[in-house]
Order: sequence, then structure tokens, then C-alpha cells
Amino acid sequence: MKTILVPTDFSKCAENALQSAFALAERGGAGILVLHVVFPNEALDNNIYNAFWTEEYLQERQQALRRWTERIRLPVRFGQVKTEVMCRVGFPVPSICDVADEVKADLIVMGTIGATGLRGAILGSVAAGVMAQTTLPVLAIPKHRIFDLTVNAVLATDFKFNISEASLHVLQQVVADIKGKLHILHVVEHPDAPRQSEKEQQLSAILHPIPHEFHYLHDRDIVQATVNFIESLDAGLLIAVAHKHSILHRLFFDRTTRRLAHHAHVPLLTLHDV
Repeated sequence: MKTILVPTDFSKCAENALQSAFALAERGGAGILVLHVVFPNEALDNNIYNAFWTEEYLQERQQALRRWTERIRLPVRFGQVKTEVMCRVGFPVPSICDVADEVKADLIVMGTIGATGLRGAILGSVAAGVMAQTTLPVLAIPKHRIFDLTVNAVLATDFKFNISEASLHVLQQVVADIKGKLHILHVVEHPDAPRQSEKEQQLSAILHPIPHEFHYLHDRDIVQATVNFIESLDAGLLIAVAHKHSILHRLFFDRTTRRLAHHAHVPLLTLHDV
């Protein structure tokens, strides 16, 4: 990876996201761009004359953004990571996606912002909008967690995806740094469903030499089975591929999956099909 984009609203959740991004950037030699989006009317008071002060306001926000970033970066071990900051006037979701395309970001790391873990990412937040609109991988960090490379990770799959080259590159780099094991989970609704041996071999070839193992669970409630599996491993990362029939689709569009959002308080890495 060369560039990691980190949108921020100066919250604790955003601070966790930036710390997580620094950890990834340090290991992969990437640079970080910290982005703060200013709403179009934020510097104005419904007074046309205040428009002249917009540029000054943006400069103040940029300075505040730089101070906030340095406060997080310098006291820890990330002083050597190349870091830039940017303020952009606009609305958060389209602005984040536009900047990501402009700077050719490899990964977006952002807080879910919601107070209850992944639920904030699913129920209408900025993180949800970015995940839905961008084709770039997104690592969403819950409010009370930081991405931990020492724990296990879970890749939820239905073996029906054709992962994009950009997503594959990020997946390989992220899981290569995990000191735990990558557990690939396939939940089937029918107990007599056959094992996907050929698909396993294809995925293993992609992940080689990353240590991993495959797990099959039979459960009509795919979401709850995934939550239980994550908790049983004390996993620190959930990986999902965004396509119509994936677990991510269920996260966003199936009301019953709000239970997963409520219980799975782990970082979520979303990847994309071709």
C-alpha cells in the first residue's frame, strides 16, 4: 500500500481509526492522508458577508487538524510515517470518496462513529455511506477498539466472489501482518451442503503463505452464527466482501442482522468484487 486515507471528525472513534492506520502504514511503508470535511455552511452564519471569512476558517480548521494529527502521531512510535492533512468543503460521504479517488488511496480507515460498535456503521452513518459508494477497501474501527494485529481474524465468505485486484492487494498486506491466524468461515443453511473444496484451493492459493484454516457451520441464522464464531475465537477483525449475496449485504440491508451490529464490536474490513 502507498496511501491510506483517514477521514476524521476529531472524535475518540476517529482517533482510534488514525492509530490503527498508523500501525498499518508503519508495517507496509505507506503514507497517511488525514481528511476533515467541513460542511458548506459551517463557516457561515446565514450572512453573505461571512463568506469572505470562509478561507480563513478553513485555514484554522487545517491547523487544528494538523495539531490533532501530531498529538496522536508523535507520542507513540509512528513519528517516521509520512503524514499529510487536508480540509475539504463539502458533504462527508461524496467528499471522502472523491478525495480517495483523487489521491489514489489504497485503503480508507475510518471510525464507525456510532456508540455501539458496528451498528454505527450500518444504520446510516458516514462510514456506511462510504462503504456503499466506494470501490476501495474500507477498514471501519469501532469506538472502543483499535485494530490489533496480534489477534485472530475472521473472513466471512460464501465462496461466490471475484475479488478485485486492489482489494486482494490490501487483504494480502493486512493479513500478512496478523500474528494470530486467519479463520475462513462459511455458514451454510442446510446440513447436507457439500464442502467447497475447489473454492478452498483457489482461496488458499491467493492467501499463501498466510496461515489459515477453513470452518463450516450449519445455522439458519448466518449472522448470529458469525457473531458466535467471532466471540468464540476472541477475534479482532472481521473481513467481508461487498457483493449482493455476501455477509456485508446482510449487514446493510437485512433488518435481522442488526444483532450482528450490536454484538460484533470488532473492526470490519470490507473488500469489493471486480
